[in-house]
Amino acid sequence: MSLLLANLISVAVITTGLIVFFVTLRKANKLTAMSRALAQQVAGSAKSLEQALQLLQNERETCRDESVRLEAKLKDSDRARTEMTRTIHLVERARNEFKDNVRPFPAIDPAQRNAAPASVAQPAAAAPPAVPVQPAAPAKVLPVFVNRIVRSADVASVVL
Repeated sequence: MSLLLANLISVAVITTGLIVFFVTLRKANKLTAMSRALAQQVAGSAKSLEQALQLLQNERETCRDESVRLEAKLKDSDRARTEMTRTIHLVERARNEFKDNVRPFPAIDPAQRNAAPASVAQPAAAAPPAVPVQPAAPAKVLPVFVNRIVRSADVASVVL
């Protein structure tokens, strides 16, 4: 009987060992599947991080280019502002220089203009002689063909 008992114990130990082996094998398969899924998630995260890094680098380049453009605009604005300031100073200086040389034209009431032309001559005589104003030259008369062309010119699909 001892041989039969030894065989039964050995069969029980072998089945226990096989059960433990299959449970361990199943858990190892689950662990392997989980590690593969984890590796895929890590790879996806790394890819996403690389894309984010690339986007940030592109944004940095865009910001750098925009910064250069803004710097150029600021320099141009500063140059325009200094030119405007210089022009304003020149205009003020010219106005101050001409302020002393300007004499106001005497105001004449319409009643005085109609009533006493001699009285108008007296203030003018008291003032220093003005530079004679030459009448404007009459406009040149254009030849007939020029007038004809001008009259029939097509401006914005409308015949004049």
